[in-house]
Amino acid sequence: MDQESRIIKLLSLNNKYIGDDCAYIKETKQLISTDTLVENTHFDLKFFNVNNITHRLFISNFSDIQSSGGMPRYALFNISFPKKKFEIALSISKKLKSIANKHNVNIIGGDTTNSDKISLTLTLISKKIEKSDILLRSKAKINDDIFVFKNLGFSKLGFLNIYNNLKLPNKIKDKSKKQFLSPKFYRYYDLLWNLPISSSMDISDSLYECLIEMSFLSKKKFIIENLKGVNPYLHNYINSDDKYHNLILGSGEEYTPIFTLPKNILDNKSISLFKKRGIKLERIGYVSKGKGVEFKNLNIKGIKLFNHFNKNYKKI
Repeated sequence: MDQESRIIKLLSLNNKYIGDDCAYIKETKQLISTDTLVENTHFDLKFFNVNNITHRLFISNFSDIQSSGGMPRYALFNISFPKKKFEIALSISKKLKSIANKHNVNIIGGDTTNSDKISLTLTLISKKIEKSDILLRSKAKINDDIFVFKNLGFSKLGFLNIYNNLKLPNKIKDKSKKQFLSPKFYRYYDLLWNLPISSSMDISDSLYECLIEMSFLSKKKFIIENLKGVNPYLHNYINSDDKYHNLILGSGEEYTPIFTLPKNILDNKSISLFKKRGIKLERIGYVSKGKGVEFKNLNIKGIKLFNHFNKNYKKI
C-alpha cells in the first residue's frame, strides 16, 4: 500500500461520509469533491501557463462529481503563493472565476495565504442528489459490459513527451502534449442519468487502478478482452503492444469515467447523444463471477502507474 492509500484508509475507517470519488452529505443530499495542485508536483511554470493550471484544477474536481452522477453547483477555493508570484495567483483566480461561471458553478468562499510555492485547492459541491441516484464503484453486476471513453493514453504520452523529450511525429507530439497540459473537458453527467449504470469511477490515476478498485469493491471479476480499440491512433503508431498497453492502462489524469452497464443495453440513440458531445465509447470487457482483473491475451507486466511519490511514471 502506497503512502497516499495509507492516509486515505486511515481517514476512511468507520467514516460514513467518505465515499468513492466524492463524499456524500446525507443531511443536505450533496456530493463533495476536493483536489489540490502544488507547484512542481502537479505543474511547473516552465511548461504550464495560467490557463493550463486553472483548467486542470477545475476539471479534476468536476470529473469526480460527474462520474458519481452529480451536477457541480458550488465551489470553495483556497490559494497559497509567495509574494513574488502574486500576479500569477491573481490571474489563476480570475481564470477560475471565468471557468466556474461558464459551467454554472458559484464560488462561495475560500482562503488565501502565503507559502513558498503556489498551492491551489478547489472543493466542488453538487446540486442535490438522492443517495439512490449516486453512481458507486461497488455495484458492478455479473454480465455487465465495461465501457470507457476512447483515446485514453495521450495524457501519459504527453507527460513523457515533455519531460523525456521523446521523438514523436509532430501530429502525435502536439496531440499528446495538448491532452496532458489541458485535458479535454467533457460534460457528460446528464448523459449518465439516461443509462442504467451499475458502477462508475473517474479515471484520474489510471485505468488499471480503476479496474482493480472496482473489481475489489464489487466483489466481481473484471475480464478485459479489448484494449486495441481504446486508442486506435496510438495502436497504429506504436509498434510494441507492451508499450501501448502501458500507455492505455497506466495513463493518469485522463478525467473521464469507466462504467459498467447491463449487457447490450447501449442503443444507437444513446451512442448518438454521446457523439454529439464529442465522446466515443469503447467496450473493453465484461464482469464475471470471481475476483480480480483478468486480461485475455494481454501482457500487462511492468505497468508504470501514476504516483506523486516516485519517478516510475516517467517510464514507458
